[in-house]
Amino acid sequence: MEFVICDDDRLYASQFIEQLKVLESQYDELFNCVYYDHYENFVESLRNKECDKADYSYLDYMYYGHLLESLKKYDDAVIQYEKAVKMDPKKTDLYKNISSAYEQKNDYKKAISAYQKYYSSLDKEKQTPDLQFQVGRLYYGAGTQPDSLTITVEERKQALMSADSVFHAIAEAAPDSYLGNFWRARANSALDPETTQGLAKPFYEEVAALLESKNDPHYNSALVECYSYLGYYYLLAIENPALKAEAKANKDKSIEYWNKILAIDPANATAKRALDGIK
Repeated sequence: MEFVICDDDRLYASQFIEQLKVLESQYDELFNCVYYDHYENFVESLRNKECDKADYSYLDYMYYGHLLESLKKYDDAVIQYEKAVKMDPKKTDLYKNISSAYEQKNDYKKAISAYQKYYSSLDKEKQTPDLQFQVGRLYYGAGTQPDSLTITVEERKQALMSADSVFHAIAEAAPDSYLGNFWRARANSALDPETTQGLAKPFYEEVAALLESKNDPHYNSALVECYSYLGYYYLLAIENPALKAEAKANKDKSIEYWNKILAIDPANATAKRALDGIK
């Protein structure tokens, strides 16, 4: 089957993507090895075309943005998404696409700004914790991004503190969910990378207690993360001169948490090494 790209102005990005979906579902392997060149060439032809845009809809710009984002041309994708939302300002969902494109290029400041535009455009009853969670996740991403050239130490700290604040609000709004405190633990662990202050300790303890009460294997990976942090925290405390009087108790707690990990995952190498190292 042959798919031919023409330059007819009536061939919009929306029509093209629908045809791609059909092709992909029927000829997935062939699509990956043959049509990709057409796909990229089509994007280039759209960029270079001189045509009357009077009868374009926001969908044309949106689908064009999807094409560009799929090709990892994130800045170009943002331009098209912005054209789409300018054409139809009620389509504020497009700010999520803009946020996603910026996030994929690690531009967290702009990703956060775009997502906040989307969030603030919603009616209060639609500003649910799961949407608020994405704001916190973006702040967390900004605070933990590996590229130290794009963010200062103070900016990193502020981003993590903002993440903690968002996750705190989620924990209060949805107390039956572990996610708010779980991500508070992660944010505070990033704020205390050497675990010298134990900032994440109360949150991992709270999450562990909640998930243990559920007795559901679905949460095992989250429990292993909690136990790993707590086991390591007490392992460090054993050697802390300021906590010499509590050394035995801290040793016992550390052993307890590493053994809890082995009860879930008997082959866990980190837990085994930690127990071997505790004298």
